[in-house]
Amino acid sequence: MSSKRAAILLVAGQGTRMGHLTLNYPKCLLPVGEITVLDTLLTELLKCGEREIVLVTGHQSSVVERWIKDNYADANIKLAHNDNYKNDVNILSVEKGVSALNHPEYGYTIIETDVLLDPRVWPRLMQAEMGSDSFWLTHGYYNSCLTGGIVEASKAEPAIKKIAYVPDYDSAFDGWMKMVGLLSVSPEQVENDRRLRQTFLQQSTQQYYMAPWIVHRSCLPCRAVDITDLFARSFNEEVDYRQAVADYHLLLENFEALK
Repeated sequence: MSSKRAAILLVAGQGTRMGHLTLNYPKCLLPVGEITVLDTLLTELLKCGEREIVLVTGHQSSVVERWIKDNYADANIKLAHNDNYKNDVNILSVEKGVSALNHPEYGYTIIETDVLLDPRVWPRLMQAEMGSDSFWLTHGYYNSCLTGGIVEASKAEPAIKKIAYVPDYDSAFDGWMKMVGLLSVSPEQVENDRRLRQTFLQQSTQQYYMAPWIVHRSCLPCRAVDITDLFARSFNEEVDYRQAVADYHLLLENFEALK
């Protein structure tokens, strides 16, 4: 087995804000043309070479398990299940994924699966994983139309000073870099990441996996890997999903010209 950082894909969420679209399928299996959102991520991830891959299931877990069995039988993908997904934001799913790894000491990259990424993102991620830093993937800048998880950093100074979750617009955070939904934990930070997450889990599962990273900045140094120059689109509601898929298809139609 490779000593590359493992990949942990979070597929447990219910996607309730997607309405009728996620009644029978989890958000990760929503269609993107003839494939699914999950396929767009796994296909590129598998091109990056051998590594441990864990999918953490929850909502509609049997559907995800069947999809993996039917389409990725030879990919050696491990499944872990979060029985308490209904009461978890995503911090418990991350803990389930890390606990399922054979070699967490190699580090791991946590990937949320409600995002469509430009294929050119993956070589950039691989290069960043080869370094000794933990990092958050960022795209765009906090503003009234782009809120949520953010980091105080810049392209010129990518070391992250502060991390925040600000879902309701606050102009004080204008210009902070917007998280995409991917954290890569370096081997050097594995011990602290696991210890602090377990401490936070004793308090509640109703929190994001970024919570320890918000509070314990000195124990968990990290930097931003910015992909604002490339396509990346996350979605939580039907209208955002449909627009993201349309834009993603447009990207692929012009992909050769963009290389």
